[in-house]
Amino acid sequence: MARLPGGLAVWRGRRLLGSAPEPRRSGLPPVGASRHPALHSLVLEAVKHADVAFPPAVLLGGAPTARFAAGELVIGLPLVRGLPADQLRAVLAHELALPPSRHPDLVRGLLNARLREPAPGTAAHRHARLLDATEGLAGEAERVRDAAAVNAAGGGLGAVEDAALALLRAAATAAVFTAFAAAEGVPEVDGLPRRVADLHAGWRLRLTEWGAPAHDLAELLETLPDRHPGLAAELRAAAGTKRLVGLAPDAVALDELSAGEERALAADVLAGNLPWTRFADLPVSVYLAGVQRRAREYVEAVQAVLGRKPDDRDELAGTLLRRPVDVERARRGLPPAGEDDDRSAPPWMGATLLAVVVEYTLLRRGWRRVHPLLPRRLAGPDGAALDLNELVRRPEELSRYLRD
Repeated sequence: MARLPGGLAVWRGRRLLGSAPEPRRSGLPPVGASRHPALHSLVLEAVKHADVAFPPAVLLGGAPTARFAAGELVIGLPLVRGLPADQLRAVLAHELALPPSRHPDLVRGLLNARLREPAPGTAAHRHARLLDATEGLAGEAERVRDAAAVNAAGGGLGAVEDAALALLRAAATAAVFTAFAAAEGVPEVDGLPRRVADLHAGWRLRLTEWGAPAHDLAELLETLPDRHPGLAAELRAAAGTKRLVGLAPDAVALDELSAGEERALAADVLAGNLPWTRFADLPVSVYLAGVQRRAREYVEAVQAVLGRKPDDRDELAGTLLRRPVDVERARRGLPPAGEDDDRSAPPWMGATLLAVVVEYTLLRRGWRRVHPLLPRRLAGPDGAALDLNELVRRPEELSRYLRD
């Protein structure tokens, strides 16, 4: 009886997979020798390390993953910009590699099927059976894929650590970008949701100007070693790496993307048929509520610290500047600091809290953000630019905008 790697019978694998073709991701920008040639060259290198044939099609995708399915290798733009070229090569080799088999298409189809989100009901039960039956296949495939990633990272002991870091950085980028797209990709404008066509340009701007959004990778850091048992020790060691998510200075160079290509990449992430907008066209109301919520939290925290409402805006600003630790503890619902608690604060902390309140005040006066994703960088009704983040160094001048 013919069997797949891991011991699964071929006939049962075909039955589990069914006859439905794998979905294709149409409309995405192609990658080739004349378009994004540096990325095309990197795929050529990854193919050699994975010991597989070159994919029939290579596309640039919007999702933060690298996935080979239905004859298409789709490489996510967040990974291309977020990983150094050598780490991206390791991630691509990992995705492309397969354990030796006379039925590579069936093996890849089953592995890809494990990654799909099933619909509730009968489909969920079928998916559970598939996961159980292909556990051995997945384990064997992961062993081969981890080895391919190490090979693509240069081979040797040092390459094991490099491959682990590449897989960790790719997984972290995927998690943080997914959260970013969910938070910023479909804003409501006049009560109706819109999809943001320049989502990836916004992500790039956010990383350039502010770094990655706040994120908690604890669950990822705990579960990722179990998915890569051959690299488990190295993944746990790499968990302490700082700044896993960002723009890699030595990332693969890409050709400039057109507005149509940007929208196609956004559509790869933001499902549905909602109308499109762009970040530059979003009204202040899209982000005003969030700014208002944070400003109110700090005003209420000042009231808790004082035990009463501040007499005026000068007292509000003074409390934020002089007692930022007490204010922050009150905002978080913590008890007042005791005698043994450290009350010291960075010199910029109080002014940073004040800048939140000042931003809300100015937005209510007709100011707007230069870009919706850049907090406290404002443009006035007359077009004057004001960076409250710079004024953090000059708290007295910052306080003036609260009074005026």
